[in-house]
Amino acid sequence: MPSCLRLIDKVSEKNLCHCGTCTKERVKAQASQPNKIKQSLTSPKFLFIVFGWIAVGLLAYQVSFAEPAKAKWDPYTILDISEGATLPEIKKVYRKLSLVYHPDKAPEDKQKEYEETFIQISKAYQVLTDDDIRKNYEQYGHPDGKQSFSMGVALPRSLVEGGNSKLVLLFYAMAFGLGLPFYIANWWNNSRRQTKDGILNSTMGVLVKGLKENDGLKELIRVLSGAYEFQENVSVHADEEAVLKRLDAAIREELENRFGEKYERLDDSVPRYRRKAYALLYAYLLRLDLTAKNIQAAILQEDQSYIVKRSVHILQGLLQIATVKQWLKAAILIMDLQQDLLQALYPGDASVKQLPHINNQLLRRYYRNKKKQINTVQQLLDLSEPERKSLLNPLSESEYLDVMEVAQRVPRLSVKKAIFKVIGDKIITTGAIITFVLKLKNGQVQSVEAEEASGDEESGDEDEFDEQGNTKVKKEDDDGAGGLPLAHTPYYPNEKKPYWWIFLGDPKVNRILVPPRKVTDIVDEKTIRVPFAGPPKPGTYTFSLFVKSDTYAGTDILQDIQLTIQDPTDLPPEEDVDDSISEPEEDSIAGQMKMMREQGLASALAGGSHNEDGKGGQGQKQGNDDSDSDSDSSSDEE
Repeated sequence: MPSCLRLIDKVSEKNLCHCGTCTKERVKAQASQPNKIKQSLTSPKFLFIVFGWIAVGLLAYQVSFAEPAKAKWDPYTILDISEGATLPEIKKVYRKLSLVYHPDKAPEDKQKEYEETFIQISKAYQVLTDDDIRKNYEQYGHPDGKQSFSMGVALPRSLVEGGNSKLVLLFYAMAFGLGLPFYIANWWNNSRRQTKDGILNSTMGVLVKGLKENDGLKELIRVLSGAYEFQENVSVHADEEAVLKRLDAAIREELENRFGEKYERLDDSVPRYRRKAYALLYAYLLRLDLTAKNIQAAILQEDQSYIVKRSVHILQGLLQIATVKQWLKAAILIMDLQQDLLQALYPGDASVKQLPHINNQLLRRYYRNKKKQINTVQQLLDLSEPERKSLLNPLSESEYLDVMEVAQRVPRLSVKKAIFKVIGDKIITTGAIITFVLKLKNGQVQSVEAEEASGDEESGDEDEFDEQGNTKVKKEDDDGAGGLPLAHTPYYPNEKKPYWWIFLGDPKVNRILVPPRKVTDIVDEKTIRVPFAGPPKPGTYTFSLFVKSDTYAGTDILQDIQLTIQDPTDLPPEEDVDDSISEPEEDSIAGQMKMMREQGLASALAGGSHNEDGKGGQGQKQGNDDSDSDSDSSSDEE
């Protein structure tokens, strides 16, 4: 059997399950895997990196022998004089150097060197004595005027000179003319072949056509085995036909002995890759040892590992289809199959077999002695210590500790609160957007307590929303430090972090009412809020709340919950808000400002000067003072 813990270097060691079963399967999987070092050394990626570093090393070696950039041409440096030298001094130095470096005086072995030096001396002398040439030098930095500028690729000279230049051009033509377009075309083709979730579009077509509303396990595995990923990635060996027939016979015998079921083998008209995937999925769920003497299918172990791992991914596509079509039964079956694939459990088998060292023989022995069935992990934990010892008596002390450690590792959720509410309303009416608030607790399983929302005061959850209707972040929503450890999945060929699906459905009509939502890292408590459109008619509706694990079997929550919808006319009348403001007196500043707004400036001034007690002038003056004050204030603000 393949092991679940292959990617140890990617996760923290403390999050791994170190029970005896996981350790054993991990060692077995590592032994059956091909040499990783050899695979890495021969992989195209590694070879490309090595080739790239070799190219960089050669380029660095060539650069180390490259000639340094020449210094700026300077006539004073050539003649070895200062910039303030006079004309007689320049002529004197020139004559002296001409006598030394004249080509006629050069030795035979230094003829070329003397000629180049004499040319530079002559140019320097002309620059310092000829006004036109000096002007070119001062403007362009060279006596010959503006120099040409060239650019090139920073490649060693040996590659671009002579016949090698054709090889360089050929390389660039291959890289940019063929390699780059091929890479882009390949990327574009793969992006068009797959959905955003990485499932082939052809596979999604098979799933859409094959999945039916009332399918059972056999039909679901048959549809799953038709994925085109298996055709492209699972190699078909020439001698595996006989092996598959022996495997089918072992599956048939196991199903009849353990469950009394008949195994429906796919006939030979079905493509071989589908028959292979179908049989290997059944063998995995039954935990058949492919290396057993009567099967001799060790060559199929690697293919089985890929098929199981990929099947869990493809199940997400099946779940999307069932969710879009609102098929409740099909969605539940798909979720259950994912649990079974992760735990290598045949549907209907006791979920307590998820724990290490627990098998059918041990459970049958306990049933014969106690006449009591133990099917779930929770039932095992509910036993008294002597009863557990009696059940696990055949196990050693270390194996017993393995069982208890993994049993405590399995999350056990309970519903602490489940309510419906409408933000801002005391009752739930037709056409309203309802928020389903679910508070989950990871701990001892309890009965689900479902409440129905009436208002913030009645629900007892008034601090869930702020005044604007936005959800508040509460401390209890936090999962605390860290997260859940990786799941105990000893037979699944990959690491797995557990999560849960939360949704509402109506089994009476086989419909999903609120689509599944994924939730993870429920370490202690977590509050989930799911908004959805309420029913269009008043009445009392009974929904089923589903909290289903994607990893562990036998830990799901199913509870009925009622929702009462009322007519909008049942809403209580809104309270009148007294927003009246006392009228200001007319002779006050506020009164005059009010009159200015309502009647205009002229009316306000007239009204302010019309007083029987002869105080109009003071009122007008006061108004002018206020205006000036306002103007000053405005000026200050600006």
